[in-house]
Amino acid sequence: MTDTYIRLVPLPVKVEGVTLPNDDGSFDVYINSRLSPARQQETLEHELRHIRREHFYLDLDVSSMERQADGEALNVVLHPPAGMIPCFRSEDALARWLCVLCAQLGISLP
Repeated sequence: MTDTYIRLVPLPVKVEGVTLPNDDGSFDVYINSRLSPARQQETLEHELRHIRREHFYLDLDVSSMERQADGEALNVVLHPPAGMIPCFRSEDALARWLCVLCAQLGISLP
């Protein structure tokens, strides 16, 4: 996994957490310090799922990304929008994307 910097900060009541990608491939994760410790942990896990699922580099609607980060299995096609090239921060991320894409297309990998 890439470098991830986690910060507890007071956020508006309705904002539990926010993740921002940085130009160097790292991420800043902000967790609302007003939440209970248990809810802070759940929010952190949710934000980390966004990173693991490459949500910052896919053309998915926000509601689908949120449901996926909440643990719902979604059958989404990971094609980039017309004229765009997907960006992968690691070989592992590319490999995961190719596996999902092949599964969706019914192609078996060796």
